[in-house]
Amino acid sequence: KESPRRSELSKISGATQCPYLIDPNTGISMPESKDIIQYLYQTYGLWTPPSELLEWTSNNVMGLLKPVFKFMAPLQAKAGGSDDEGYQNELEAAIRDIKAETTKDNVVVYTYELSPFSSETLALLNSLKVEYKEISLGKEWIPGLIGPGGPIKRAALLEMTGQSSLPHVFVGGKAIGGLFSGKPGLLPALQNGELPNLLKNAQTSRNSVFE
Repeated sequence: KESPRRSELSKISGATQCPYLIDPNTGISMPESKDIIQYLYQTYGLWTPPSELLEWTSNNVMGLLKPVFKFMAPLQAKAGGSDDEGYQNELEAAIRDIKAETTKDNVVVYTYELSPFSSETLALLNSLKVEYKEISLGKEWIPGLIGPGGPIKRAALLEMTGQSSLPHVFVGGKAIGGLFSGKPGLLPALQNGELPNLLKNAQTSRNSVFE
């Protein structure tokens, strides 16, 4: 409280509020812990962490809803009235489409346009300067918002990977899951150092295919 630094800070900022950032490299100064953390990540960090609220929701809510999504995906895909044989044929065709789509680019992301998890995933890839192909299945998974062909492709993703929720990230044709969860998930792969190797292997594999 009696630190002489506080009087120095008062002369600089007109207040003694801490923390207070002064960046000599850029000349930027600011109070507020949240703004300081965001600035440091954007200026000096390799990537900016996704929303903590979304991570909490993923960890505490989405896991509870997973059985619902798993039940609803094939049910929604069958809503068009196809019999079992017709549905199976459509499912197999959708799986072939996904395999073709996910091997055309190093990174492919299936998204919903209104999903905050999808937008955070794309923002994270953008901050990492990772090139990707986005494939939208519509605005959301809810009937009326999901796009044409979205229900059967969602069911196909469930059949292939055990996950029907989006976003769904593929690297080098391999499903790694969503933003926070999966095998291992985009953020976990980044945090544990696995993502750079996945990206490198995907590029190497594509180069060998086209040689």
